[in-house]
Amino acid sequence: MSTTMNSRTVVDKTTESYYISYRRNLLAVGVMWAIFVVCLAIINVVVVAQPQWIGDTSSSPGVGFFGLIRYCQLYQTGTNLVCDGRLDDFSTILNDAFRAATVMSGLAALLALTTIVLMILFFFVRTPEWVFRICGTVLAVTCLFSLLGCVIYPSGWDHAKVRSVCGSNADKFNPGSCGIRWAFILAILSIFDSLVLAILAFVLGSRFAKLRPLATGTPGAGPMNGDKHSRPQSEVNSAYADDLYHNPATTPRVATLGPANFGDDFTDISFNTAAKSTRSKNFQL
Repeated sequence: MSTTMNSRTVVDKTTESYYISYRRNLLAVGVMWAIFVVCLAIINVVVVAQPQWIGDTSSSPGVGFFGLIRYCQLYQTGTNLVCDGRLDDFSTILNDAFRAATVMSGLAALLALTTIVLMILFFFVRTPEWVFRICGTVLAVTCLFSLLGCVIYPSGWDHAKVRSVCGSNADKFNPGSCGIRWAFILAILSIFDSLVLAILAFVLGSRFAKLRPLATGTPGAGPMNGDKHSRPQSEVNSAYADDLYHNPATTPRVATLGPANFGDDFTDISFNTAAKSTRSKNFQL
C-alpha cells in the first residue's frame, strides 16, 4: 500500500509541475499578445493621422502627398506645401471615398484602443478565456474595418487634386505617376496583424479553458490548487482503513472458537484451563 501511495504522490507532483510550466508559458504568450495589441493600436492611429498614403515621385507632374484626412500640395515652386483636411470638418476631405475610408480606418483604430481597455478585465476576472474571446472578436472586426478602409481608399484617386499631382492618368485604383507610401503599407500590415492577433486570442482562450479544470479541480485532476474533488493522502489512508475493517468483501475472515464450534468439549477445555491457572497461582504463593 505504501508503494501505491508513493507512486500516486509522484504522479501528483509531476502533474502539478506540468501545470505550473504550462500556465507560465501561456502567461508569457499572453503578455506578448498584449504588447502586440498595443503596437497594433498605435499603428492604426498613425495610419489615420498621417497623410502619407500616396505621394509624388520623380516622374510626377506635381509635388504633394495624400492621406485619409489631410493632403499637402505644392502650388508654386519655391513656396511651402499647403495642407488641408480636418477630422472635425468632413467637408474638407477630398471626396466620398476618402471619407468612407477615414470612417473605416478610424473605427479600426477605435476598436484597437478598445481592446487595450478590455485587457483591464484580466485583473478582475478568474476566467481569462472569456476576455481573450471578447478581445479576439473585437480584433476580428478591427481587421474587417482595416480591410474595408484599404479597399475603399483607392477608389478616390480620380479626384482633380490627386490628378494634379499624380498626372492625368490617375484613376480609381490607379495612382498614376504617384507611388504608395509608408502609411498605406502600414495600413495593409495592420490587416494581417489584427487577423493574427484575433486568431491568437481565440487560441489562448481555448488553452486557458482547457487549463481551468486543473486549476479549479475535477475528479481525477489531482490534489493541487484547492482541488475539492481530490482527497489528501491522510484521508485516502483513513478511507482505505475504514473500508478494510468495515467492508465484508475486504475484511479478512478470522476463525473463532466458541461453544458453537466445540459443543460439550469446550466446557472441559475451559475447566481444565481454569484449574491449571489456579494451581499456577497457588504454586507462586
